[in-house]
Amino acid sequence: MQLHMPNYPKLIEKIEEHLKTHLTKHRCEHVLSVRDQSVKLAKIHNINSDKAELAALLHDSLKEVPNNKLLQYAKEHGLLIDKYEEKNISLLHGKLAPFFAKNQFGIDDEIVNNAMRNHTTGAPVMGPVDKVLFVSDFCEPLRLYNEADSVRALAQNDLEEAAFEVIKYKIQKNLSKNRIIHPDSFNAYNAMSQNRT
Repeated sequence: MQLHMPNYPKLIEKIEEHLKTHLTKHRCEHVLSVRDQSVKLAKIHNINSDKAELAALLHDSLKEVPNNKLLQYAKEHGLLIDKYEEKNISLLHGKLAPFFAKNQFGIDDEIVNNAMRNHTTGAPVMGPVDKVLFVSDFCEPLRLYNEADSVRALAQNDLEEAAFEVIKYKIQKNLSKNRIIHPDSFNAYNAMSQNRT
């Protein structure tokens, strides 16, 4: 099911303008690259590319907002913060993105919202658009680590396996830096491990 909105190109234009004026050049380039990668993967795997595009464009819209503002925003919208997010406030940028998308652009689509919510930690249940964004955010062409290249190649043929590689890499990276790992990441790993064919 595509988003049949007569003003869709105008909406995309409006979001792009916002990104260019509210994000650093580096972050904006990353977001646009994630969008291109998401649309490409969605089309390859016959997934709704309009929803993938919206989720990709808005996933980091609050990434550069200071922690105190994120906390304030969470309070205003009644978002409950768990003890892991309290230790790593920046995790909230994905959970709060749906509120921003609705307030700023009138976008309120649960598929788009879930993809934004889950793009950092993953989740035990992830739909096709969630996986497209999760993988694209990790492997868009501006990402310079070696794993991005291998995941990008893998994602062309097997999105599930690519998502599994991403969650493994994220967990390993956090472990190597002695960081707290959100339970959603472990649960995502376990669910993907069980679902592998």
